[in-house]
Amino acid sequence: MRIYDCRADAGISTLILFIAIVIMASLVATVLMDTTGIVTEKAVHTGKETKTQVTTGIKVVSVSGKMTDDGITCINLTIEPIAESGIIDLDTTIITISAAGNPRVFLKYNRTSNSYSDGFFNVSRWIRIDGDVSDRVDNPYIESGDLIEISTDTTADASDFSPNTEVVIDILLETGFDSRIEFRTPLSYVSGEQIGLY
Repeated sequence: MRIYDCRADAGISTLILFIAIVIMASLVATVLMDTTGIVTEKAVHTGKETKTQVTTGIKVVSVSGKMTDDGITCINLTIEPIAESGIIDLDTTIITISAAGNPRVFLKYNRTSNSYSDGFFNVSRWIRIDGDVSDRVDNPYIESGDLIEISTDTTADASDFSPNTEVVIDILLETGFDSRIEFRTPLSYVSGEQIGLY
């Protein structure tokens, strides 16, 4: 009786299977490494965006207004970015004002006009900035350490800000968190005088 040795056949099939497993493992490892790189890149990008959103914002230092017998004819907000804030672009900043239960008025930056009825505010004073004011007028922005006064002329709508009126002002930033202040106007006015509202 003749005995056949099959060990070599089994060895070749095992070797082929082993090579196939190694090739598959390298393909899987390549896909995992590429996926890990993409996920890491997206995580870093998201982290930067989140940091900007959390650290960018403004603080309202004060609000004042010019009084008449009818109401307030000009509202001035002194604002500054919070500590370590990113750059705040005034061109994309929206201010909303709601007074006496009226619908909100939306104001956007305008270099030459601050008409409340037309929906504009502008920077009336660059109190403290790094650099030349003329550079900021055409490219209006503020950054950490700056202090500015923005104003809107409410003469045509002065009665909206009559005595003992509740006022809500929201400052909406394109990037960062929004700010809201609420106050009530004084019980009586002295015409022509400037008054602190907040």
